[in-house]
Amino acid sequence: MSISDRLLPLPIGAIRFTGPIDRCIRLVCERHLKVLDQRSLVDWFRDRRNPFASGEFWGKTMRSACPLMRYLDDAGLRERMRISVDDLLSTQDADGCISTRTPDQQPLSSDLWERKYVLLGLLAWHEASGEPRALDAMVRLADHVLALVGPSPKRRITDTGWAFAGIESSSILEPMLRLHRLTGHRRLLEFARYIVEEEGACGRGSIFAAALAGVPPKDIGGNGDPAQSIAKAYESLSCFEGLLEYHRLTGEPRWLQAASAYWRAVREREITVIGSGGGEGPHNRGPGTGEQWNDLAADQADPAPRLMMETCVTVTWMKFSLNLLRLTGDPAIADEIERSLHNALLGALRPSGDNWDYFQPLHGRRGNTVNFASDIAGFPLSCCTANGPMGLAMLLDAAVMSDAAGPVINLFIPGTMTVPLADGHSVRLDITTAYPVDGRIAITVTPSRPGRFTIAVRIPAWSAATHLEADGQVVGTSPGTFARIERIWSPGERIVLDLDMRCRRLSAPRGAFDAVVRGPLVLARDHRLGGDIDAPVAITADPAGCVIASAQNASVAAQVHCRIPTNDGGSIPLIDYASAGATWDERSRLRVWLPRG
Repeated sequence: MSISDRLLPLPIGAIRFTGPIDRCIRLVCERHLKVLDQRSLVDWFRDRRNPFASGEFWGKTMRSACPLMRYLDDAGLRERMRISVDDLLSTQDADGCISTRTPDQQPLSSDLWERKYVLLGLLAWHEASGEPRALDAMVRLADHVLALVGPSPKRRITDTGWAFAGIESSSILEPMLRLHRLTGHRRLLEFARYIVEEEGACGRGSIFAAALAGVPPKDIGGNGDPAQSIAKAYESLSCFEGLLEYHRLTGEPRWLQAASAYWRAVREREITVIGSGGGEGPHNRGPGTGEQWNDLAADQADPAPRLMMETCVTVTWMKFSLNLLRLTGDPAIADEIERSLHNALLGALRPSGDNWDYFQPLHGRRGNTVNFASDIAGFPLSCCTANGPMGLAMLLDAAVMSDAAGPVINLFIPGTMTVPLADGHSVRLDITTAYPVDGRIAITVTPSRPGRFTIAVRIPAWSAATHLEADGQVVGTSPGTFARIERIWSPGERIVLDLDMRCRRLSAPRGAFDAVVRGPLVLARDHRLGGDIDAPVAITADPAGCVIASAQNASVAAQVHCRIPTNDGGSIPLIDYASAGATWDERSRLRVWLPRG
């Protein structure tokens, strides 16, 4: 029994963003996706020199380029991707294999992890082009995987991978199930059942059962030895993405319960104020230094340089969250996507548009540490730079969606969105806003004909004082919910939402540190603004934690400039986190958690 999503993404052609998000998409396409030498990405498959994980780059690039080229209607980018698909398929063996590894090294080390991304890339191309050859290639590749891996006498999937007891290999679950959905091939669903129900995606015990039992993310797959821990954030999240696909196809509620429990535990114990997570110690010091779950939400203000949040984690956390949002309709999940977007994701993008920070600092400088990267014909491509554009591409699915009652507005991105209605008609939403710089969002509603339907508008949990009107009539709101406006809508009627953009002081879970947030934006000190950014300060706030900020002259490029009062009668300058550290060197060293004076 398959399960239908509660919230449905809009067709890509129904969306047209304006403003900063649209500019970021265009910049990344021009400076990254249209510059990267695609033939060099395929050379790893052509040459088969057994490189580590290098086959992931092609699939990551393809899965973000395909939706973005469709959004922009970019014929040049489309042609580059078509040629790249032709090139990749020329490396496929008669038995269906597409791999960077020689036969004696299949399916070992990173082989299945890379094949996962090949499948995801081909899925994106097939969705964009409809070409049957891509579908045929995927089926043949999947069948080659099934010939290598599975129940005895085949090799167990948990005996493959490079360091994480099969978790990395088991993340092939997601594309295998998406391919099953396209083809109906029962053998793919049986393979997924083998991964989920027999192996549990891990040689040390089922990670899904552990999540359902409430085991903290840092302890899932642990054996008691911190040096042998395998709680790798990025790879683990990828497996739970696949589990949601398994729930959709089987209808088994326990898999949604397991994924939801994991999401809540990660949010509460691992995700920091900027919307990412992962780092070194104190609990886990195993492979993938700096990239494991470590209960670091509690220790995120620790001045020791061990909080190392991969952009790969940011993007995969956002994707996992979107997948769960589609199934549950929970506005708290949309809050988390927004937090990650406006802080960790956009903060990781270098202003030139050609690179993404590998680890997101809460103090220090950007761009100074890279764990895994390759030189691609002069382009420095890390796993995180390859993944970053997907964070922008997924906004096409996340910003505005629909349910059985009508449009659902999750993210306040300016633009025009055309939403299909249950009666076969549609409604155009024109969203005008400077959000998150400003808290006013105006939405002009233009149905194809007047009719009754509901428009759901997310009210962020942080907006304590919200004002919402529909065609001049006040609508009641509650933080952390969707305000559902049901009425007969006529062309030209407007929704106006005013969110509470007062600055708020946050206290660190541990240690004497404070941070300041404004709406969804985390603020930071930046060395370019002057003063000792490491000096203790006592931020002035009212009993509710609200801070009365004043305007600050724009001395550096940023979305938000403000001065925050301190108890000694002075003030300190802050800018939004995504703009802080923009020089990627010591000149713009930044700090989010400020020592309390």
